[in-house]
Amino acid sequence: MNCPTDASNLYDDEVLRDPWPHYTRSREKGPVVWMEALGNYAFTQYDVVRNGLRDHETFISGLGTAADDFGCQHQRGNTVASDPTRHTLLRHAILPPLKPDNIADIRPRIQAVANEIVKACFAKRSFDVVSDLAQPMPLLVVQDLIGLPDFGKDNMLKWASAAFDMQGVQNQRGQAARGVIAEMRDFISRNATTDTLKPGSWTHRISEMTERGELDPELAPFAIRDYINPSLDTTISAIGHLMYHASFQPDIWEKISNQPALANNAAHEAVRIGTPIRSFSRHTSKPVQVAGHTMPQGARVMMLYASANRDESIFPEADRFDVGRRNARRHLGFGAGIHMCAGMHLAILEIECLIHAIAARSPKFEIGEPRIAMNNSICAFSELPIKALC
Repeated sequence: MNCPTDASNLYDDEVLRDPWPHYTRSREKGPVVWMEALGNYAFTQYDVVRNGLRDHETFISGLGTAADDFGCQHQRGNTVASDPTRHTLLRHAILPPLKPDNIADIRPRIQAVANEIVKACFAKRSFDVVSDLAQPMPLLVVQDLIGLPDFGKDNMLKWASAAFDMQGVQNQRGQAARGVIAEMRDFISRNATTDTLKPGSWTHRISEMTERGELDPELAPFAIRDYINPSLDTTISAIGHLMYHASFQPDIWEKISNQPALANNAAHEAVRIGTPIRSFSRHTSKPVQVAGHTMPQGARVMMLYASANRDESIFPEADRFDVGRRNARRHLGFGAGIHMCAGMHLAILEIECLIHAIAARSPKFEIGEPRIAMNNSICAFSELPIKALC
C-alpha cells in the first residue's frame, strides 16, 4: 500500500454520532487514504473528490456506489449506480420535471407549504425540528408530485432511509434495510402502472413514456425508485443542520429578513456544513495515479463528500455556519459531474422557502439536546427539540 492508512470504520456507531473529527484526521493524513477496516481507498480533500467525481470514465459508477460488495451488487442499474449509456437514458427520463424552469413554476406552492408548516410550529412554541418541520416540508411537497398510491406515499420515508443504509456496509443497519428495499421494489413492480399512478405526476409520466415506447420497460422501475430515494432524506438533513447551527447565531434570521437574497446562500451553506450524504463510492476502470498514489484497476474509492465540504483550504473556518459565505455554492453536497443530484434545485428551493417563512418572524430559538440519526449514509438528526422565544 503506497498511501497513508486510516484504521477507523466510518460506519461504527461512535463515528456516525460525531464523524467530523475522523474526517479531519483523514484529511490531515493526505488526499488519498487506505481505509483499512473497509478495504477501500478514500478521497478526503476537496480537489481530489471533485476531480474524481468529474472523471466518470476513470472512476465509474456502474459497479455500484456503496461501500461494500453486497451493497454495490444490490443497487446496480439505478441512475446513481450506472454509467453511460444506461445512465444517460435514465437521467433523460427523470430530469425534465426537475429542471430549474419547471421547479420555479411550483415555487408559490412550495412557499405556501413552508408558511403553513412554520405557522403550525410557532403556534406550539416548543416543537421538534425533525418531525414537525424538516420531515413535513419535503413530504408535503413531493408526495403528490411523485404520485404513488397511498401505501407508497405512507412508506416513502422508510424506503428512502433504508436505501441509504444499504448504501453503506452490511452492518446491522445495512442488513435490516434488505427487507425494506424488497418491499419497495415489490410494491413498485405491482403498482407502478398508468392506471394506479396519479395522473400528471412524475411517475405517471414515466409510465406513459414506457407505453409510448420512449423508455425501455426494464428501466422504468429504476426511474421511479430514483424519484423516491433521494427526494426526502437529503432535504430533511439539511433543514436539521440549518436550524441547529443557526440557533447559535441569534441575529441570523433578522439578517435574512433584511436581506432576503441571503436565503439561497443559507440553503447552500446548510447543505455544505451538514453534507446530507456522507459519501458515495466509485470503482477504478484502469490503474490510476492520484496525488502520487497508484490504485489498481477495480479498486473501490469512497468519495468523502462530508470531508471535502469541511476542507479548510477551500472553506475557511469550515466548521462554522456562515450565512454570507461567498463560496458556499462550491460545496459537493450534491456531488459533481454527470451524477450531480438531479433534484438539487428542488431541494434548495424547499429549504429556501422554509428559510423565508422563518425569517419573516425574525425569531430567536432555544435549542435542546439533539439526537443523531443512525443511518449508514445520511448525516442527520433524528430529534432536535427547539423552542421559539419570540
